[in-house]
Amino acid sequence: MNRVFMLHRALSVLFVLIFAASAFAAERQKPKQKLMDNYIAVFDVETIDVDKKLSRPLTESIRRELVMSGKYDVVDRGNMNKILGEQKFQMSGCVSGQCIVEAGQLLGAGKIISGSVSMIGKTYYLTLSLISVETGKIENVSEDECKCAVDDLLKSSKRLVKKLLGESVPEQQTTGTATTPSAPFSKGEYKDPTTGMEFVSVKGGCYQMGDTFGDGDSDEKPVHEVCVDDFYMGKYEVTNAQYRQFKPSHDSKSYEGVSLNGDSQPVVEVSWNDAKEYAEWLSSRTGQRYRLPTEAEWEYAARGGSSSRNYWGSSKDEACRYANVADRTAKRKWSSWTTHECEDGYEGTAPVGRFQPNSFGLYDMMGNVWEWTSDWYGKDYYSSSPRNNPTGPSSGEYRVLRGGSWIGIPQIVRAALRSWGTPTLRIDNGGGFHLVAPAR
Repeated sequence: MNRVFMLHRALSVLFVLIFAASAFAAERQKPKQKLMDNYIAVFDVETIDVDKKLSRPLTESIRRELVMSGKYDVVDRGNMNKILGEQKFQMSGCVSGQCIVEAGQLLGAGKIISGSVSMIGKTYYLTLSLISVETGKIENVSEDECKCAVDDLLKSSKRLVKKLLGESVPEQQTTGTATTPSAPFSKGEYKDPTTGMEFVSVKGGCYQMGDTFGDGDSDEKPVHEVCVDDFYMGKYEVTNAQYRQFKPSHDSKSYEGVSLNGDSQPVVEVSWNDAKEYAEWLSSRTGQRYRLPTEAEWEYAARGGSSSRNYWGSSKDEACRYANVADRTAKRKWSSWTTHECEDGYEGTAPVGRFQPNSFGLYDMMGNVWEWTSDWYGKDYYSSSPRNNPTGPSSGEYRVLRGGSWIGIPQIVRAALRSWGTPTLRIDNGGGFHLVAPAR
């Protein structure tokens, strides 16, 4: 086990779970009604990088579907607005778990449904969470993807409610036959025909690899010039949905009650061996040569042409615009955490592509999940690394991991940071990967 993971495993023993409901009950003195488990409130669907006008019809569709299920008494919008207005409760911008739970207490609801809709590429991603007002815990999460016109999003919202209530929903059928090899990569972007994974062209070049900022470890030195050839890299981290096309039973599990298993969240609980097997499987299906990036390719891609601490610059507390890291959102749940002084809005892993990309058009290169690279780890490798296309030591005990994760403290979320794990290690709170392919 490497030092980063040993540190977090040790710290996890000290984490104290603070439930949102109890925290706000102590802090606020507004009168609250008796909570009724069969009484449920639906909050407006949050729109992320999509038309805000979608929120109202999606929310009403969810409310209607709940009414038709007969499983809950649903608070209507008018009563919600009246009660919260009388209590002078400000719903504008209320999307965090604690804020929503407090509103639920004022309404006397035992359960709350909150959700979001976003778009990655041409695909809508809808997410709903069922939250207990009494404990503040998320009891269930359902997600759905809709590569569709806006009109069809309502159908997707109905599927979501059925999933959330534990009802059976037919999944889209996928064929088990091999895919015909696709055309070679062209300049610009490329989409894999089997998984829909998007790749962007990364123009090769030379850069200073290592601790250019001066706050790194000894294995990040000496800083040395490295040059890499052109390559293609996945625009996003490999998702649970994409990985489950390879292993349908894969479970990314949860971390202390926070789900890491949504379709659009990055796959975790995968070892280096698992990631390599996935790349080989996808290569055999498509005729392309997919693989893990070398450590040098990964750092070149993560920097996005910058020599700063990170691709957004050197400020640690601007991280939340660009990466899912240990932040104030997480600290409200785990009060003993050391965090960035900013808020990214996610307690666990974030669905891929939710933060700003770097100048190469790559997302989540820092934070969210640790990412496997193809190299063996060598503590002193930088002293003897070749200049052109280095591939790491010829053998070793550990494989290199890069990028930090959603529990990454400021000292860890750095472009130059090197970590490592055995090829069989499955990181229980966030180890995944990007894929690369050769330029054609």
